[in-house]
Amino acid sequence: MASLKIKNATKKYDDLEVIHGIDLDIQDGEFCVFVGPSGCGKSTLLRMISGLEDVTSGAIHIGENDVTSMHPADRGIAMVFQSYALYPHMTVRENMGFGLKMSKVPSNEIDQKVNEAASILHLEEYLDRKPKTLSGGQRQRVAIGRSIVRGPEVFLFDEPLSNLDAELRVEMRVEISRLHRELGTTIIYVTHDQVEAMTLADKIVILKDGLIQQVGSPLSLYDDPENVFVAGFIGSPTINFVQGRVNGAKIIVPSLESLKLNAPKDIDSNQSELLIGLRPQHIQISGSGDLEVEFTEALGDVSYLYLKTPNGERIVVESRDDKLPKTAAKVGIKVDTSRALLFDPKTELRVR
Repeated sequence: MASLKIKNATKKYDDLEVIHGIDLDIQDGEFCVFVGPSGCGKSTLLRMISGLEDVTSGAIHIGENDVTSMHPADRGIAMVFQSYALYPHMTVRENMGFGLKMSKVPSNEIDQKVNEAASILHLEEYLDRKPKTLSGGQRQRVAIGRSIVRGPEVFLFDEPLSNLDAELRVEMRVEISRLHRELGTTIIYVTHDQVEAMTLADKIVILKDGLIQQVGSPLSLYDDPENVFVAGFIGSPTINFVQGRVNGAKIIVPSLESLKLNAPKDIDSNQSELLIGLRPQHIQISGSGDLEVEFTEALGDVSYLYLKTPNGERIVVESRDDKLPKTAAKVGIKVDTSRALLFDPKTELRVR
């Protein structure tokens, strides 16, 4: 096991810089997830850690070793890709032990490590099967097992569940979480799915345009985002944003006349406009009003109501009520104002 430290790392392709001076510390045994939209740089950063991409400037340390210019095979890492990359003519046992065989590890040692990995991943009964006889989730476990037998200091996962259906993704999230608890190894995991990030991570790194937006635990990012992007990216359904205006010691919301919030005591006297973030979980339907129900998603124990204000702003409300208003009905809402988040609409940074 090992910690990982990235110091002012950049990546350029000719004149195009795609990673801009990343600084990051990942502790020994931590499960760290890189998350962000397509093109944000998360997979590029992971490939820089693995050695599959050169570092233009800066440094990467794994444990006490500077691995910035080190060959991937010498870094003490193992990588699991979106593609399983299994040899179809080999059995599960042969696939899992192939890397060790190429490294001239004695066959009895290979068998021992393969059997141990198979036990961890519940693959014992599949060891003599070919990949074509396995489900997608089983194949992904074989790919993970191939990494485990190498005994890496750091596991790197590059969107490993993207090829699986929804039910298998949930199953594999549980498997990967259990694997981390049992092995205690440092894991760096890349995904575009914020639900995966929230359920798996000890630490989440949110990236946008090659820059880190915020680093923290899942709940700290949900409760205390630093900017509009983080607030909008973390949380499902996504947060509602409405326009607000400072009026003395209060903040009024033109589209929601009943909603008034206390303005921060130290707010800039020139700050007249604010963007207010209201999470669907912190809003309730409350009697009649002037918000129109446009659409309702009834998902069983929870429903989502999509409302439109008189000003045309959209608001999503999470409801666990048995009786829901009908489409086109006019309703009011009650907001937990203590959970409202304030942002500067120009800089998109948090106003506290």
